Amino acid sequence: MHPVETWLFWAFVIASLALFANTARVRIGALMAGLPDNRFDRPWERLKGLILYAFVQKRMVRDRYAGFFHLLIFWGFMVLALRSLSLVAEGLFPSFHLTEMMGVWGLGYQVTKDIFEVLVILGILMASARRLFFPPDRLENSWDAWATLSLIGGLMVTDLLADGAFIALHNPAWAAWSPAGEFVAALLGGMGSSSLSLLYHATWWFHLLILFGFLNFLPYSKHFHVLTALFNVYFRELEPTKNIKPMNLEAEHFGVNKIQDFTWKQMLDFYTCTECGRCTEVCPTTLTGKPLRPKNYGNDLRDYLYETPLADMAQDKGVPENRLLIGGPVPEGSVWQRKEEHPPWTPENLGGTISEDTIWACTTCGYCEHACPLHITFVDKLVGMRRYLTLEESNFPAEAQVGFKGMERQGNPWNMAQADRAKWAEGLEVPTMAEEPDAEFLFWVGCAGSYEDRGKKVSVALVKLLRAAGIKFAILGEEETCTGDSARRLGNEYLFQTLAETNIETLNGYKVKKIVTNCPHCLNTLKNEYPSFGGHYEVVHGTELVARLVAEGRLKLTQEVRESLTYHDPCYLGRYNDQVEAPRAILKAIPGLSLTEMDHSGKNAMCCGAGGGRMWLEEKLGKRVNHLRLEQALETKAKGVAVACPFCNVMMNNAAGETGHEGFAAHDVLELAAQALPT
Repeated sequence: MHPVETWLFWAFVIASLALFANTARVRIGALMAGLPDNRFDRPWERLKGLILYAFVQKRMVRDRYAGFFHLLIFWGFMVLALRSLSLVAEGLFPSFHLTEMMGVWGLGYQVTKDIFEVLVILGILMASARRLFFPPDRLENSWDAWATLSLIGGLMVTDLLADGAFIALHNPAWAAWSPAGEFVAALLGGMGSSSLSLLYHATWWFHLLILFGFLNFLPYSKHFHVLTALFNVYFRELEPTKNIKPMNLEAEHFGVNKIQDFTWKQMLDFYTCTECGRCTEVCPTTLTGKPLRPKNYGNDLRDYLYETPLADMAQDKGVPENRLLIGGPVPEGSVWQRKEEHPPWTPENLGGTISEDTIWACTTCGYCEHACPLHITFVDKLVGMRRYLTLEESNFPAEAQVGFKGMERQGNPWNMAQADRAKWAEGLEVPTMAEEPDAEFLFWVGCAGSYEDRGKKVSVALVKLLRAAGIKFAILGEEETCTGDSARRLGNEYLFQTLAETNIETLNGYKVKKIVTNCPHCLNTLKNEYPSFGGHYEVVHGTELVARLVAEGRLKLTQEVRESLTYHDPCYLGRYNDQVEAPRAILKAIPGLSLTEMDHSGKNAMCCGAGGGRMWLEEKLGKRVNHLRLEQALETKAKGVAVACPFCNVMMNNAAGETGHEGFAAHDVLELAAQALPT
């Protein structure tokens, strides 16, 4: 390389790195302006997750075709990173050559590099074919996706051409270890030495121009995740969705209404979205035409974050802190005034950057977080916004007020008398913990199991099953009060913590160790959220305990129950608590009952629409979620649907009645099991 060319390359590298460093300063500065969040705990668990989800890409390969080509591109990109760095070193120090300097290791890397370059090109062709000929509905053919594929392809092609020209020109000793390079060299065999030299220099320069152009392009494209994904996976929420973090009730400000109210890790989520759309595939709000689409929600916040000079704010440069996310003015000339592709995000109905309809639409079903290959969370962000609206503005759907008052005054969202909480058990001689404090299990009945007509029948069914198995159990009776699940997810953290403290005091007073409950929402709250407040218990769902008793032979299900059913997985049982097999095991053990699965089942099941406190809110926008879920159940040609959650029971039966399918009833799994007990 000519000395002038070397100096020119030095200047090019320094300028490129300086430009990237300034962009990184702005992006990192924005993160520093976010709230603190300790993500440095449990390092070994984080490292294992990094290997599993980032390098092995466990979630990505759920889609086998896309997962395969993505693995080819990812691993090829990782392998080729060393090659690109060596080319930079060659430009800065012309005598440097990685293959020759590393000896046998260099030869091994050369052949590995050649193989992966070809595999990356194959992956790019597969990705391009998918985008051109059979793109999934969730995929957007954006220009920067094509730009990124082109840039990666350009890196591969220019390096292969550079290697081929070098081999054809110099026939180095390592050529035999470069199968792809030798192949390209053979194709270039008819070129003269001056042409080969020109081709080598041109492709070498193009490779590095693409490399540094790509580096500076990434922070402004949706492929910023190339730089942030490893960090986002390592610092992921280790208990996503099922355990919303407690809020300090003595703080001066509640919830999220400014971009800097998010934690630095939540902001890193915004940077990391790949816009793959997997979060929308079974999202109930997306599929029913609500304004909340998880991908768009996160990307809108990302765009807003980019427009807010938080890097300067973090350095105390006097940048105003009143750019509101909810109910604030739309910044003049911002993306919010330019966006046209998503009608719900127009200035006419924003009121700020995120509309209130968007915030209240979420059912907190958790599908978006289950589907995201990079562990981006959504529920915590939306609940944060709800906390602001509820606790600071008293601005929540009017229907929620009935539930809040009921939980506060009577200990249940139905606002029914606390004194009637155990009336469902009249005549059953069910003991209370006060009467039988040494019971093996506390049966946590829950509000639905105590007051709602369908739920009360399921409570009776579980009593029969526990007695048939010889399980010693008791209830709290009038001492039980709502766990506060709906209050927390509707943003009323104050009410939730009040209920939690009351219940934990009662449970700890009886030294409760084991709890069984019919309600997945109670299960999740007692098992995953009460430990933050001093309540540590072994909690199982009724189907889990009954399935175990059947497997152990302590329960015999011998009576025929002639039903043709499909099964609807409750979100808070399946996705939140990883229990999809127990209800199915019970159904399969019942003589005469046939089971047909829905397309969206197990951890990929669609929500019934009742979670996140939506059970108590009117559904005014788009199609009703429970109606869509009923349609999915009807497609199986089954005659009814089995459920394992009192909220799902209500929603599916209501949907059947509202759509003229009264004969398509919902049956709780535990009721069906009780019917199969020997007479």
